Amino acid sequence: MRRRPAQFLAAAAIMTAPITMAGCGGDDDETPAVCSSVDSLKASVSKLTDVTIDQNALTTLQDDFSQVQSDLSDVKSDAKDEFGTEVDAVDQAVSSVSSSLSAATSSPSAQTVTAVATDVQALGTSLTALTDAVKNTC
Repeated sequence: MRRRPAQFLAAAAIMTAPITMAGCGGDDDETPAVCSSVDSLKASVSKLTDVTIDQNALTTLQDDFSQVQSDLSDVKSDAKDEFGTEVDAVDQAVSSVSSSLSAATSSPSAQTVTAVATDVQALGTSLTALTDAVKNTC
């Protein structure tokens, strides 16, 4: 008779194991949307910093910046409620880049191009703060 309770417990453990594993797997598989949208934004901002300065640099920056704006829109949808402060900082930095990039495009000079570089650097800093805030969610 002692074997029956032990066998019963072993069978119960085997039957519940797949349920437990499925529950764990489900949580890992459902990564919040904010994780991928922040990753996309990081990738597009990274492209801004990788631009080679030449006669086509401002055009390349404008093209790459369009993707940053699109990715930021996704981040706003996915993260605004939970990470509003950080998203607002990134949004303000993107606005600054937009302004300085417009100025550099309309009147290219060392000063206007330097302003773009400074604003892109500030964007990177604010994005790092957002990434740090989001990392525990991902």
